[in-house]
Amino acid sequence: MSVHGETRKIAFAPAGEMLAALCLAAVSLAGNVAKTAGAIGRAIERRSVMAELAGLDDRMLRDIGVTRADLRDATSGPLLDDPTRVLILRATERRTAARLAARAQQH
Repeated sequence: MSVHGETRKIAFAPAGEMLAALCLAAVSLAGNVAKTAGAIGRAIERRSVMAELAGLDDRMLRDIGVTRADLRDATSGPLLDDPTRVLILRATERRTAARLAARAQQH
């Protein structure tokens, strides 16, 4: 209803707006909780893989291109960081260094 171009609000409108805001906040909170739970789940899974790698002997670790020191370095970071990134980086660095050394010996 309008009088002289002004709109009158219904008495329930503020309550409806508040309810809508609360619903949006609840949905947002649920999304954040799910995202955090997913990140924690991935971190636990990665740490489990690191524990399995730590159970391998040094020869097996060398076969995949990492050392015990690499495992310690990878797991020394924050809990939610991906330790496999450090392992991939170290293995790639060693492989590249070995190829460069072999190439240098050939020439």
